[in-house]
Amino acid sequence: MVVFKPFTPYMPKHPEDVAADPYDIVSVEQARLDVEQRPDSFLAVDKPEVFMADMPLEAWGQRARHELERLYESELTERTNGFYVYRLTDQGRVQTGLVATFSVADYEAGRIKIHEHTRAVKERERVEHVSATKAHTGPILMSHAPDEGLRRILDDATTGEPLFAFTDSQGVVHEGYAVPSKHQARVIMLGANIPAIYIADGHHRAKAAAVVARSPLHEGESKQERDHFLGVLFPSDELTILPYHRVLHDVAPEEVAALLDGLSFSYEIEAAENVFVPTESAMFGLAFRDKHYKLTKRQDVEALAVATLQRDILEPYFRVEDVRTDERIDFVGGKDAIERLEALARRQDVVILTCHATAMEELMRVADEAGQMPPKSTWFEPKLKSGLFIHRFD
Repeated sequence: MVVFKPFTPYMPKHPEDVAADPYDIVSVEQARLDVEQRPDSFLAVDKPEVFMADMPLEAWGQRARHELERLYESELTERTNGFYVYRLTDQGRVQTGLVATFSVADYEAGRIKIHEHTRAVKERERVEHVSATKAHTGPILMSHAPDEGLRRILDDATTGEPLFAFTDSQGVVHEGYAVPSKHQARVIMLGANIPAIYIADGHHRAKAAAVVARSPLHEGESKQERDHFLGVLFPSDELTILPYHRVLHDVAPEEVAALLDGLSFSYEIEAAENVFVPTESAMFGLAFRDKHYKLTKRQDVEALAVATLQRDILEPYFRVEDVRTDERIDFVGGKDAIERLEALARRQDVVILTCHATAMEELMRVADEAGQMPPKSTWFEPKLKSGLFIHRFD
């Protein structure tokens, strides 16, 4: 049983002027440029360091609160309590999600399942943001095994007039709808029949919501609202995961030679013309100094591709034990990943390692087994925009 709770969202009057990419995929420089071009961009709220670098954490949170208050006064409008729909259409592929609030108790009990642990630094930042703004501002991407009853309700909701509809710079169409009140009880009942839901993206936001919900500093706020966080729930068969590739810096030719020699016993190594895009989990691509290789593991494995890459290549040959902290490694994901990797492959000291995308079934299996996926295992596309639905609890 999972609790789906209706809520009273605050939504922008001009969504195309407010909606912004998630804070964690946008650099400070990119965010600053966006805020300069669109003063109401929600990155001003989600990434307040655009105004001043190296702010103390408390001042950083207060600036986020200031920017959100400014939007409450000028741009954000309180909507009717209920359930909502967020639909994204990307190159003809449609994903339709339920916008609701979800129980911290379900999260803590494991009915809302995770597949990765949070990092302390990022967790503290998000806790400060939720605590200072007294709101959940970035929707958590969640998923569930397909349910035809819920799908029919959301499809019915999207036959009406949208609350917003716009196309972003990537060509993705974003639409928002209200679920008709006649369906509200049914939605709640369907939640009670779903045994588990899965966090696809947004683990730090979920953890921060749980920390703030239990904090004595917020006892003055509405407990009912504070105990629930904002999410958008999609059926697993509608989500798209793209590969998340690895880029290793400061690599010497001797390291690559040792790698190719050592892997020849367990991998078939073939030359490739360009950056190789793996078509299955037992394949990897390697590029160094504009030379490209296709690596195919000789023996089948059940492990995630990124886990095999870590175990077989990154740790033994490059001594990368923790990709979260090693300064030599970067990550590249998204629709334009290969184009960006091809440019990087021409550099003299960079190794490109490409891998196959993680499947939703793999993510759900890891979460069901209370396991942990390696960091940067998934890149969901398209991304949910922040600023379209705000959940206040003050």
